[in-house]
Amino acid sequence: MENSSKIFIIGDTHFFHKNIIKYCHRPKNFEEITSRNLFKMLTPDDVLIHLGDVALGDILSAHNKYIKPLYCKKWLVLGNHDTKPKSWYLNNGWDFVADSFTGVYFGKRIVFSHKPMPDEDYDLNIHGHFHNNNRDKWEPELKSKLTEKHILYSLEEQNYKPVLLRAFIGL
Repeated sequence: MENSSKIFIIGDTHFFHKNIIKYCHRPKNFEEITSRNLFKMLTPDDVLIHLGDVALGDILSAHNKYIKPLYCKKWLVLGNHDTKPKSWYLNNGWDFVADSFTGVYFGKRIVFSHKPMPDEDYDLNIHGHFHNNNRDKWEPELKSKLTEKHILYSLEEQNYKPVLLRAFIGL
């Protein structure tokens, strides 16, 4: 994948989730901000890795409005709110769907997951799930697994933008 295409990550978009504005102190127009950033930043040659929890509620409408129109390659790591079969997501705009996946990018073995993975044979675990919530209130069974290898992507902390993987891991 280390060619002219760029790899971006995003996660926890929670499109059409009625309470996410309150839970994560998002602006009321976060969906429009996120969508505008996706269309502005991504090209057809790029890959977008979504770390799960795409939408809640009317997920078909959310996919029709925000996912299908994107012209990049779209890879989805299923989150705890992504409850449809993998085939549903493949039929609704995604090019690749997995519970998690591992690959070598920029010389690092990276696991992409929604929730943190146990510390095993990888260099980094890029995950979502926790948003911008107080890290002391994370689920105790997950918090105890966190090491310096775990990197949280938070949509709120990234100003509702996808980020380049290379920049996100500090290269």
